Amino acid sequence: MDGNFCRCYLGDGTPPSNRFCRSCPDAASACDPLWRQVIALAGSKDGAPVPLPGTRALLSPNPKNPDFVRLQVNCRWGLPKEDFLYYIATGHEKMGRKGGRDDPRASPSMTRQEPYVQAIVALLGGMDAPEIAAVREVQRGGDREGPDPPTGSARP
Repeated sequence: MDGNFCRCYLGDGTPPSNRFCRSCPDAASACDPLWRQVIALAGSKDGAPVPLPGTRALLSPNPKNPDFVRLQVNCRWGLPKEDFLYYIATGHEKMGRKGGRDDPRASPSMTRQEPYVQAIVALLGGMDAPEIAAVREVQRGGDREGPDPPTGSARP
């Protein structure tokens, strides 16, 4: 995990600091509204899971914890808020290995969330959507240079 993915991030990437996005005091400005869109998308089929284009995955809300949405292919797992926001900043959501928390391609949870995060972004309007651009602006801290924007979208 790249600890410089967001100007607001405090921590070193190890638990529990890898979950900082859930309590970030600056999240209300852009990150929380975008995450609420992810939750709304997950619940948009009146309780039925939402198919993610280009994947075999289904997206659904997590009624017990608003910091997660659920993904399912063969089994069900959680996509945490910080993993989604990390992808918005870096374009990476790869699985990490023990001892490899400093790998900038690894997600904060160390779980592989690709290509599912790309499909969610595509359903939200793509990386150029105003809500995603607002999050990237917060993450970069205004005029400061940040990571290159991810260019990926849902796989065809």
